[in-house]
Amino acid sequence: MNKIRIIDFGDVNWLDSQAIYHAVAHTFNEETPDTLTIMSPIQTYACIGYFQDLKKEIDTEFCLQNNIPVIRREVGGGAVLLDRDQLFFHFIFNKDKLTRDINKLYSMFLEPAINTYNRLGIKAYHRPINDIQVESRKIGGTGAVEIGGAMVVVGSFMFDFNYELMVKILKIPTEKFRDKLYQNVKDYITNIKRESGYLNIPIPSRDEVKSIFFDEVGKKFSAFMDISGSLDDNEQKKLKEMRIKLTGSEWLDKKGKFLDRKVKVSSGVYIYEGNFKSPGGLIRATFTVKDNDIADIDISGDFTLMPQESLTEIENAIRGLIDYNLMALRLKAVYERFEIRSPGVVPEDFVSAIKNVLEKPVS
Repeated sequence: MNKIRIIDFGDVNWLDSQAIYHAVAHTFNEETPDTLTIMSPIQTYACIGYFQDLKKEIDTEFCLQNNIPVIRREVGGGAVLLDRDQLFFHFIFNKDKLTRDINKLYSMFLEPAINTYNRLGIKAYHRPINDIQVESRKIGGTGAVEIGGAMVVVGSFMFDFNYELMVKILKIPTEKFRDKLYQNVKDYITNIKRESGYLNIPIPSRDEVKSIFFDEVGKKFSAFMDISGSLDDNEQKKLKEMRIKLTGSEWLDKKGKFLDRKVKVSSGVYIYEGNFKSPGGLIRATFTVKDNDIADIDISGDFTLMPQESLTEIENAIRGLIDYNLMALRLKAVYERFEIRSPGVVPEDFVSAIKNVLEKPVS
């Protein structure tokens, strides 16, 4: 029978909540047992993905003023707020014994968490590639990375979430973008406390969640769960090294190779802000893309539009699609129907404000 070493660290400092699983992965070899670590950070902190640019993603001044540490992980993905209300789990398994298919990999490792939610009465499901959702709401983040001989799959059980603080730690181009991001985060990211309230069921304890989760992991991998596991000497030594590396300025400030300007809220849900300088003035479009359609949009700028209330009709014409040609046709029809006058601005300019950011090459 397979054996999985479980190391339950309980509450740890913010640095060790990242450094521990990195240490296990970097020292992983053929003798290392497949390992599951689980823990919660005592402090609130911000964490950026491997490919991100710190200064373009995080409001470092705000974090400094509010004593919020910032760290970069080796796992990809976006910037996140992490705190005591989240229970992290990290699978660190022998990568040579696992599928190379990333979709199958996520399906395999997320199943125990999904089954845990369902046993708690929260109807969760896997939305590829790597989201766990309840209805259309994301509940907890996940990610994966190969480190040395290990495949690392990380995730969390989110008992509650500080939506307001999450938006404040991010580097946001405008207040309108921040407001829209806040609303979308609240709409599309959920947590155990919120879902339990919807269902009128008790909020489970951490021990209950852990117990069910360990049981589901054992069943999924047909494994003996060694809950008395601990770090060995090599891992302890590497942990000390990782604490230094992850807090070093060279590591934290390194430039991401693949900066993605959009903000991901959940699978299929992104927020953008695009600008277009037309002859009649600057057009700024702040919009939400959900499942490849524009679900919501706010347009602002220093252009002139008459009648003023026709801006709402322009926004309504754009919602529900992402086809540029159809968008332009709809806008032309709105211009004719409401006899819109916009000196130096034509319907296609609003399309360009959206197209510019959606098709902007990744830098």
